[in-house]
Amino acid sequence: MGRFLTPAWLLRHAIGVVLTLAFLGLGWWQWNRAQEGNMLSWGYTFQWPLFAAFVVALWIREVRAELKRAAGSTSVDAPTEEPLSSPFSVPAPDKATGDDATDAYNRYLSWLAANPNRRPGEYPG
Repeated sequence: MGRFLTPAWLLRHAIGVVLTLAFLGLGWWQWNRAQEGNMLSWGYTFQWPLFAAFVVALWIREVRAELKRAAGSTSVDAPTEEPLSSPFSVPAPDKATGDDATDAYNRYLSWLAANPNRRPGEYPG
């Protein structure tokens, strides 16, 4: 669990806690305003806690993705299984274009097509 104590993760934890507490506090404030007779505040009373729940869900998703990345395979280039049929067909490039940026982008797109279950941030190149 030391990987979640790096400076980047500590910043993520802090941002998540601050946003969650701020959104819950704003929900409480809107609840008090609604109790005072402000009818518009009733909608915000329920909206702010949903924002807080979204922050918590996003944090859980990122933690799970990090754990999955750490426990994942060592070879990211090779797909684990043949992708299912796709409604889109992407022709393989016949030859290099001579432009390094275009070639790198084509390799990236080929990797994305070959690894449909991977996130773009996991691209090894």
